[in-house]
Amino acid sequence: MRSKAGYPQSERAKPCARVSRVLQLVRATVLAVVLVGPSFGQSTWAAEFEAPGAAATLAEIEACASRNLPNAAGVIEFSVEAIDRSGAVTLSRAEIRWTKDDDELARILLRVSEPSKTAGTALLILDKASDQPEFFLRLPEISRVKRVRSKRLRGPVLGTDFSFEDLQRMREPLDRSDLELIGISEVDGHSAWLLETIPGEDDSSEYTRVLTYIDQQHCVPVQVDLFERDDRLRKRLRASQNEIRRVGTANLPYVFTMEDLRRETRTIIRIERFDSTPHLPVEQFTKRALQDPAPAAVAH
Repeated sequence: MRSKAGYPQSERAKPCARVSRVLQLVRATVLAVVLVGPSFGQSTWAAEFEAPGAAATLAEIEACASRNLPNAAGVIEFSVEAIDRSGAVTLSRAEIRWTKDDDELARILLRVSEPSKTAGTALLILDKASDQPEFFLRLPEISRVKRVRSKRLRGPVLGTDFSFEDLQRMREPLDRSDLELIGISEVDGHSAWLLETIPGEDDSSEYTRVLTYIDQQHCVPVQVDLFERDDRLRKRLRASQNEIRRVGTANLPYVFTMEDLRRETRTIIRIERFDSTPHLPVEQFTKRALQDPAPAAVAH
């Protein structure tokens, strides 16, 4: 069957499918950015890690949590399992590298290894001091690098239970002016500080209330409850207590799960390798580098 322009419909559909795939990969990179944390940024981890007492102030909790941020450069290999209501699993795998340029701005590079239909795809994010980041994509079947507009990032991320807003909150869980410390709670038998955020009208949030539980021993967010209208619990994000690992002087969760209670679905993210270093060459984070094979692993 042919369209009015004389082209088979299968040929006409290819650009639309490609655009959809591009958006999925851009959102996947935003998901990967969350794994790195908000700093991209500290030149080194704190020399010592000491959690404040149970009666800590909000400022002390924020300072403690900031010590778990990664070095200014590194490599993460991770997998994403999206599990639907029937129990069917969709698996993705990728590597993300990050560094800072001479202006102290983040550069982030994602390379997809699974599934096979997207393997070899690479996506570069260049942070800007006074504007939205720039996104550049390389698809295996296209020789040139394409620029992707950041305004098209809204919507579910790679078929998972994460929305773009969820990822932003994960990346900066304590960087909000409306955050309040409301008490002490417990998660899986461990004491946690309980923080509350109530988004305002200007936030354009899909949630009416957000509760964040910060583990007192590790200073890591181990649970986030996201409420919708009528104060119904819509989503719950959990970091596995058994998978919080010591890397250098920092505590990092290696497995966390997002559950959508309304849709009865969940998404599991697993960090499979984490290497951190004070510096990676900026030459690995250019549009030209998108055409090259993945560089060697970080040296120790």
